[in-house]
Amino acid sequence: MKKNVLIKGILVLLVIALLTIGFSGCTIIIPPPSITGTVYITISGDWWYNVYMDYTQIRTGIRAGTYPLYDVPIGNHFFEAVDTTGWLRGYDDVTKYITSGENYVYLYP
Repeated sequence: MKKNVLIKGILVLLVIALLTIGFSGCTIIIPPPSITGTVYITISGDWWYNVYMDYTQIRTGIRAGTYPLYDVPIGNHFFEAVDTTGWLRGYDDVTKYITSGENYVYLYP
């Protein structure tokens, strides 16, 4: 009789453990909100430019056009375009608040 009770107790614990594992796998996971955004920098001009974000060079010797930056942290960022021959030839800057999703920065050096 004691052997029967022991086997039934182990089986009950096993069933409870399997049900717990099964139901915990069915939880809905809500992803956290995005903490980065994508920035499209559009440069207008006739020369070659170096592009900076927060005083760090991110592109070198590029022509006029649109260039994407991915995974830019949310918040204020300082963007600037400087002519490769020096800032006296062509320069523009802008400070922009970046949100999650798509953001557009226009520079006219």
